[in-house]
Amino acid sequence: MTRIAMLGIHHLEQCLLIETRSDPHPWGRVNWLRSLRDDHCLGYWQGDELLAISAYTLVLDDVSLLNIVVDNDCRGSGVGRRLLTEGLEWMQQFGGARCLLEVRVSNTVARALYSKLGFVEDGIRKKYYPLGDGHEDAILMSADLPLLV
Repeated sequence: MTRIAMLGIHHLEQCLLIETRSDPHPWGRVNWLRSLRDDHCLGYWQGDELLAISAYTLVLDDVSLLNIVVDNDCRGSGVGRRLLTEGLEWMQQFGGARCLLEVRVSNTVARALYSKLGFVEDGIRKKYYPLGDGHEDAILMSADLPLLV
């Protein structure tokens, strides 16, 4: 049985495990601790196993997607799409009318998903994401809620 549920600080180690396995540039303990405490974090569960995580914040009616990570073994299965769309539906209950996000220029899979859901490119943040030997640009994207699904 799959479900999407709120995450709390007691899920910190599970979030760190998924991210270090699945993201070459993980957020790390401090960022996840802060987000689990202060933001809206959701997890995609299959039984007792956490397969994907997302974090959102809300300022007035703007929702920012802070992070979304899908376990390597689940990529391409629709888990990320479901977590994102249901997460943004959740955020609409708190007054979210638009979603903003940044995505790595090199993350073509995520960019394609965001575009399919109605996100448009708004600009670029130069040298936003750290890389092992430099920095990578971020593409700024936004969409009005609800998304195209």
